[in-house]
Amino acid sequence: MTFTSHGRQYGIDKYGVIHQLDAKPYVYDSNYVATYDSPDYTRQNDILQALRLGFIIGAHGSVPGSICDVGYGNGAFLKAAEIIPLRYGKDVTGVEVEGVTLVDNYPVCDVITFHDCLEHIPDLSFVKYLQCKTLVVSLPWCHSTGDWFDNQYKHRKPDEHLHHFNRRSLADFMWSTGWRPVASSYHEDIVRKSTHGKENILTMAFKR
Repeated sequence: MTFTSHGRQYGIDKYGVIHQLDAKPYVYDSNYVATYDSPDYTRQNDILQALRLGFIIGAHGSVPGSICDVGYGNGAFLKAAEIIPLRYGKDVTGVEVEGVTLVDNYPVCDVITFHDCLEHIPDLSFVKYLQCKTLVVSLPWCHSTGDWFDNQYKHRKPDEHLHHFNRRSLADFMWSTGWRPVASSYHEDIVRKSTHGKENILTMAFKR
């Protein structure tokens, strides 16, 4: 199924994931990262990172010995996760983060996280090859198409957000790559308030 929203083309795959079909290259650089240092993002940053860390520890079953945060942005989560002995960061910007080892690949580690990242990556086939015990994904919760998608979904963001998931479509896609869901939540909504009366940010954890 395909449809048009604000002049841009989208398709829905067999898992129910919505993909932008006419995406243009998007620039991720230090200026983009700086948007996450704005007052709107930093005001409740400590609470957000604590919520993320708590979910990860609960889903993993213990404090991980190692973690890789993909798309770490300004490094806020990795800075807050100093309880984890070995921290890796993978991001196209390559911004230095104290105490964090920057990598170009996906390292073998206990946990790999994608906080507001997976929806930006054009080709998601790499997910099946990740080598970790627990995989955690947080991303915008896309509830429907039609008028809601067109006019109420603030995360539509053409060319930046290339894929749109709900809980069922994310679980089904991850199942297809060998990952089974073990936990789901919308705890980030405590900080990242919904503007449409539905859940705003979906977080799910997966294991092999």
